[in-house]
Amino acid sequence: LHTLRQRYGGNLVHTYAGPTMVIVNPLSSPSMYSEKVTLRGRGDMSPHIYAVAQAAYRSMLMSRQDQAVVLLGSSGSGKTTNCQHLVQYLATIAGSTGKVFSAEKWQALYTILEAFGNSSTSMNGNATRFSQIISLDFDQAGQVASASVQTLLLEKLRVARRPANEATFNVFYYLLACSDTAPGAVASVPIAPHCSLQPEEKQKATQQFNKLQAAMKVMGISVDEQKAFWLVLGAIYHLGAAGATKAGRKQFARHEWAQKAAYLLGCGLEELSSSVFKHQPKGSLQRSTSFRQGPEDAGLGDGTGTCSGGTRCSGGGMAAGLYSELFTLLISLLNRALKSSQHSLCSVTVVDTPGAQNPALAGQSRGATFEELCHNYAQERLQLLFHQRTCAQELERYKEVAGGMARGGLPPLLSSPFLPSFLSRGVVPPQVRSLARTDEARGLLWLLEEEALQPGGTEDTLLERLFSYYGPQEGGHDPLLPSDKPRHFFLGHSSGTNWVEYDATGWLNHVKHNPASQNASVLLQESKIISSLFAGRAGSALVLSGSVAGLEGGSQLALRRATSMRKTFTTGVAAVKKKSLCIQIKLQVDALIDSIKKSKVHFVHCFLPKAEGAGGDPRGLPSRRVSGSELDLPAEHCEAGLMQLDVPLLRAQLRGSRLLDALRMYRQGYPDHMVFAEFRRRFDVLAPHLTKKHGRNYIVVDEKRVRAPRRGHRHGDAELGAAPADASPSRRRWKSCWSRWTWRRAATTWA
Repeated sequence: LHTLRQRYGGNLVHTYAGPTMVIVNPLSSPSMYSEKVTLRGRGDMSPHIYAVAQAAYRSMLMSRQDQAVVLLGSSGSGKTTNCQHLVQYLATIAGSTGKVFSAEKWQALYTILEAFGNSSTSMNGNATRFSQIISLDFDQAGQVASASVQTLLLEKLRVARRPANEATFNVFYYLLACSDTAPGAVASVPIAPHCSLQPEEKQKATQQFNKLQAAMKVMGISVDEQKAFWLVLGAIYHLGAAGATKAGRKQFARHEWAQKAAYLLGCGLEELSSSVFKHQPKGSLQRSTSFRQGPEDAGLGDGTGTCSGGTRCSGGGMAAGLYSELFTLLISLLNRALKSSQHSLCSVTVVDTPGAQNPALAGQSRGATFEELCHNYAQERLQLLFHQRTCAQELERYKEVAGGMARGGLPPLLSSPFLPSFLSRGVVPPQVRSLARTDEARGLLWLLEEEALQPGGTEDTLLERLFSYYGPQEGGHDPLLPSDKPRHFFLGHSSGTNWVEYDATGWLNHVKHNPASQNASVLLQESKIISSLFAGRAGSALVLSGSVAGLEGGSQLALRRATSMRKTFTTGVAAVKKKSLCIQIKLQVDALIDSIKKSKVHFVHCFLPKAEGAGGDPRGLPSRRVSGSELDLPAEHCEAGLMQLDVPLLRAQLRGSRLLDALRMYRQGYPDHMVFAEFRRRFDVLAPHLTKKHGRNYIVVDEKRVRAPRRGHRHGDAELGAAPADASPSRRRWKSCWSRWTWRRAATTWA
């Protein structure tokens, strides 16, 4: 803690904790990310996000193993910013074959994703509301051969409902600011905004919209394709303004707005009305989440604007479905600009997810929403992966290697974080699965699924079952605590250091199947104006619509990743409950974890330096406050000259991340290790006489590459594997030497 304070006070926000990078958000954009720093050196770099990128790139070149960089931390801690700099550094130093991927393309890609996937929240003025997997595929020379983007857990209902004082996605405000001045395709979208924008806000939004259009041009999105995006966005906006009423039969409250939405979608009003209201479940016109709406005329600046569908209407399901389809199409077009037929060998994957959500840290009195629970669940699963890789696996390796040796003070095996199991426990194979209420303890997501399907199920019943299964625990380590407010409860995230109060009001209606959301894809495919873009998307690419986007795949590695993700959604429980929102959430996180489990993972922990609120342990005993959360302690005063730092908050984040446990394991275990075959492959050049004597024994054979089709030339470890029986020894030696020389030529550049 003292080291982090001293370095942060000296504007050194990057610190190594063993192999893990710790970054305390500087809350600004200093010169530490300048081009001069990027090109400063290719040797050992001081602690920096560029050093993480360099280490992953160098490890890929030397070991020919896929790499992954995972960013962890709270919302607003700078994960997406560091992801941006990391990928840009890789694109700059590695170069690209045929300019398939460059720093310019990455900036354009980031601009587009920021517009369509970011919004202003209580914790972050530009928060990412979806999880993204950026994959860079490299060829034998170490250059980027192709790239791809996959997205998960899009907060699509934000276009219809969201917490008070928060905004919808940025692109809506860009479009509203330019609807009366922009020429071309935007001018053809009849939008009459009823939310006020301040002149300076409108000017800034106009500049951002121009930047967005330029970025879409760089990514090869044509003017006609851009027009389709503006039309659908305009339709979503008008659907929100149309509202709904139950007078007589379910219908739009303001037909003139609904007529404009139908016109923009290229369909008739009756067709749109049928898609929105037909087969709606009972009570669907009521508000179905705990989101609190801001005033309808609020402006963009305070984040409470509802000008893109904030009215309480069943059209929210259609609006969410339309935006989900639009976002899926956007990712498909972006991958179209990044794919290549060039052969790729290994990849570097960067995982960026929305940070841990806690409204209390932002001074909010509201309870956290269901979407925020989903993002926190993803963070808990990634934290569990960090624990397994840095603690559990290292201790098992120590036991195997040390055998009967004295442990030498090695810390005992730490218990795995409990919360991931608490949230998703009970998702069992379909042959033994039952949706009837049972006495078996099940996770929160599974209980939500059960109660939503039970006649008369309520949130009160849900919480009663939840507390009966996970009430007071032995030793006082309670993951679940009641709240004084009705239908509220506390969950102890980050090993009990970050207590989040949730409001379960409306969660059951939220997880129920919404036919209007499913009808959105059909409506777009039958549109007279924009059907060409959405036609044919009812096949395999649409199977995971609303779940995972970007599974088209352009390279061999991208197809392999897409196949692995599809397998997650088509086996076991997924094959039975394709329409279950709770199961889809778990499967999306499963797919996220599976996509990086086979890689060598580099972890980056991003910390908040301070917070506006004072969220902490809801338990009243002072002795428990110290052990459960440090956030209620009085803040320590920083020394003169140091940047402002909330020490109790930083201490809580350190404890919740388990970095110190991983660091102790790193210091007392075997921090640097490799299998003998890899050791010999890298260093046998130092003993050529042994190489001649023993040939290619102990060479690791990667079966997935050996089985790959051999077109033109063989690649990877297949070149070092068994040669055909009729091949001469000299030919085999020549191929082996050529493969090693090719990779060493790239690796030594950064040695």
